[in-house]
Amino acid sequence: MTQKYPARSVFAALTSIWVALALVCAVIPAYPILGTSAVITVSTILTSALTAPLLGPLWGSISGVIYGFFAPYVNPATSIGVLTFLSPTMAAVMSGLALFDRWKEASLILAAQLAIWFSHPFAWYQAMPLVTSENWLAMALIVISPVRKWMITSIRTRNPRWLPFALWSLAWIARAGGDVMTGNNIYAWILGFGTKSNYAIWAPFTVYYLIADSLGCLAGALIGTAVLLAVKNTNMTIIAADFLKTNDSK
Repeated sequence: MTQKYPARSVFAALTSIWVALALVCAVIPAYPILGTSAVITVSTILTSALTAPLLGPLWGSISGVIYGFFAPYVNPATSIGVLTFLSPTMAAVMSGLALFDRWKEASLILAAQLAIWFSHPFAWYQAMPLVTSENWLAMALIVISPVRKWMITSIRTRNPRWLPFALWSLAWIARAGGDVMTGNNIYAWILGFGTKSNYAIWAPFTVYYLIADSLGCLAGALIGTAVLLAVKNTNMTIIAADFLKTNDSK
């Protein structure tokens, strides 16, 4: 028997609860964005791994917009100006599209973001191309069909053996392919950090961000594994991951 998708009211309620939890976690710092006053918070760690499985692309994106709008009021250290909402929104968009096998849209969005980045002269200065190393890994996780389908299937079935690894991959797509890529473009193009005088806070810290973001995604994956397995054990079909399907197209 085909499962009936929950009413909009169910996802509206889940979205409200999820945004509220994320805002509470926004006051807990995880690690700084070096050279700026902004910080990455625990909310980023949680939402990167869990927004897409819980809410899917549409409601996940809505939660990203709402969270991104209110987060600077809860914790000013999360603010990067009036466009703060874009980074969490794009994280939800990218992970939602990838998880629901809409990989063409996800890869096109990331390609457009990379094109915007590399159209800035500063993107080619000295070792600056290294800054996009996280983004290319996110692209690979999206476009390599066997990897993407393994990720989707592992999350859909909640396979305890592979679920943490699948959620790490999803979190990396959200974080590197959405949040970081969008934030980097905002910093370079709008906030004035795309200059030679700011070089010291970019490429020299590439390894730092690779390690920090990897550990953040790992924390999100472990927490996400516990949450998704707990929801599965309730035998209730209420979250977006319960309705995942893998397309045959490559």
